[in-house]
Amino acid sequence: MDNGGPSVQIVRFGTFEADLQTGELRKNGHKVPLQGQPFQVFAILLQHSGKLVTREELRQKVWPEDTFVDFDHGLNTAITKIRTALGDDADNPRFVETMPRRGYRFIAPLEGYPAPKPDTALPVPKRWSRFSTNSAWLAVGSAALILVCTVALLRLVRRPAEQSSLAVEVVPLVAMEGKQGWPAFSPDGNQVAFAEYEGPRRGIYTTLLGGEKPLRLTENPRDCCPAWSPDGQQIGFVRFESDTERSIFTIPVLGGSEHRLYTGLQTGFDYCDGMDWSPDGKAVVFPERKSGGRSHISMLSITDLTVKPLTSPVPGEVDCEPAFSSDGLSVGFVRGWGGNFGDLFVIPISGGEPRRLTSNNSGGTFAWTPDGREIVFSSMLSGIQSLRRISASGGTSRPIEGVGGPAAKPSISRRGNYLVYQQAIQNDNIWRINLKDERHATGLPTQAFASRGFIYRPDFSPDGKKVAFESDRLGYSDIWVCASDGSNCTQVTDLHTITGTARWSPDGRYLAFESEYQHFWHLYTVQVPGGRPRLVNTGLQGYVGCPNWSRDSQWIYVCSNQSGPMQLWKVPFKGGAAVQVTTHVGVYAIESDDGRSLYYFGRDSLGGLGIFRKPLNGGEETRVLVSSSLDWFAWALTHTGIYFVDRSGLAGGGPREFQKINAKIEYMEFATREITPIFSLEKPSSLWGGVTVSPDGRALYWGQTDRDDSYIMLVKNFR
Repeated sequence: MDNGGPSVQIVRFGTFEADLQTGELRKNGHKVPLQGQPFQVFAILLQHSGKLVTREELRQKVWPEDTFVDFDHGLNTAITKIRTALGDDADNPRFVETMPRRGYRFIAPLEGYPAPKPDTALPVPKRWSRFSTNSAWLAVGSAALILVCTVALLRLVRRPAEQSSLAVEVVPLVAMEGKQGWPAFSPDGNQVAFAEYEGPRRGIYTTLLGGEKPLRLTENPRDCCPAWSPDGQQIGFVRFESDTERSIFTIPVLGGSEHRLYTGLQTGFDYCDGMDWSPDGKAVVFPERKSGGRSHISMLSITDLTVKPLTSPVPGEVDCEPAFSSDGLSVGFVRGWGGNFGDLFVIPISGGEPRRLTSNNSGGTFAWTPDGREIVFSSMLSGIQSLRRISASGGTSRPIEGVGGPAAKPSISRRGNYLVYQQAIQNDNIWRINLKDERHATGLPTQAFASRGFIYRPDFSPDGKKVAFESDRLGYSDIWVCASDGSNCTQVTDLHTITGTARWSPDGRYLAFESEYQHFWHLYTVQVPGGRPRLVNTGLQGYVGCPNWSRDSQWIYVCSNQSGPMQLWKVPFKGGAAVQVTTHVGVYAIESDDGRSLYYFGRDSLGGLGIFRKPLNGGEETRVLVSSSLDWFAWALTHTGIYFVDRSGLAGGGPREFQKINAKIEYMEFATREITPIFSLEKPSSLWGGVTVSPDGRALYWGQTDRDDSYIMLVKNFR
């Protein structure tokens, strides 16, 4: 296919890439069959991404009048082949949308190089050839006129736009030991404040762009999220005081006495503890949480320290990471599951309904441009977390030139030509250790599954031959299945969102998992191998996740906050009304091998957090293992006891950055209630790593953080 355009014509979307010059479509680097007229139709749809392409336009481009074919049949066949190649569904499209009786539209976001204009990329129908000679002379004349005008304009304009022609340059901001994050530009654009949150000298720092030695302002290891006062004289920041409390302080930019403005509850969510100063210096906005409630955005008066709520999040979601617009009349924030995964909203400080800017959880931590016209934000839209920009009034976002990923927490200088962001590199893998018996390991641990990003929450198949897990090895978080030795890996889902907690049905035919869809977490199932994910209608509102199966494979246990605190419910696999299981707090459940008892992670009436047992034929719950350092998914049940990850080294709450700690795997025997250490992890335990035991009891798999780094990048000549 001769496109007649530039030599580089690669268009990427999701896990696909299309070469418009060679006429090839690839998925994950493997060629997908799609040639001839179907690919020509596909190329036109890509070149008009987001816009309607009528059937008549497609007929003129691909089926000119002197081609004797059944056009309707040919086009319908081409669209069918395109959808087959993409794995798309006409009733629930992710790529090609049908506009009834009108045409088609490509709806997935594109990345990479833009395709050439359709009029120059595809063969021109012959009926236009009689105009070619006159058009050629007209083109020559037009080109000469444009050349003359351009030369004249250059002579009149003596100062060239040098800034716009400078190449974007991305370099580290500082060279420091440890990990840095939460960068924030000073009002004059000459300095950046940031937090050093891992290393020998943690605290809040400022540094000049010229590379001067950073100035340390605070020495508390749990300080984060700096924000400059509009006069540039003070810096506000957040301090995590304890497991439950956090405070907002201010400090002079050259150091000195700290001043406390506010103390309240921690939000309990990742990336949900930022703050921002109003342009007039009279207030700060921050995420606030009341006892038993969700995080919402509040505004704190600097003069009298009164607090006024601005937002009311919907059930199952939280509002985080607020930032004032440049005119101070509006506040942007992220609504979703923590500030790094949700959607962008803007609300007037005078009140009212917030205006949505992004959809499908494509928004994250962000910064306003100095003129207030755009917002630069982190996004998982292209798989790997990167920076994009969008109009403050909404519309289609586009990627930031030159910025790699993962990228989050952007800040833009007032002059507009510099940008800083936090780049966090994390590598979580699944490790294995063999067991001599229930309480003794043998040999050294080995890496079972490796990935460039993360692998979380493994689960053995009932026959012990396969392991399911979630991984972002191809960008998005999806479900994968590999042989237990790490070979023959297969991607099970491709939903372009966050998907996880895959659990095998006892008959080994299905996986249940949780995934975000239309801003909420939902329950899905998929037949393995080769099935398509199916959304299970649970009838529950709010968060629905943490799935696991009953022993007869007829029910799926899930957690939901429909009635307030998180409770366990069970849902019929083939559909039907959900049945509530717990009355206090329940999150994740495993039925015993004999099908007589339900073990679950939750909280009892006395407030104890841990694992409890409840007879399936009725009866009172009993405590099995009470521990505040146990994660809801980090335990595995056997017929004689429980393996679990002990993270008792956690020194406090706060963002995920503060929660990577050393841990150990232990075993509690039912008969004696004795707890035996199995293995101490040499590297930090992944917050979402999980643990699973093979059906024969001979191997343990767990998630471990093998690399964890974070630094601040400076983008020069940002436009």
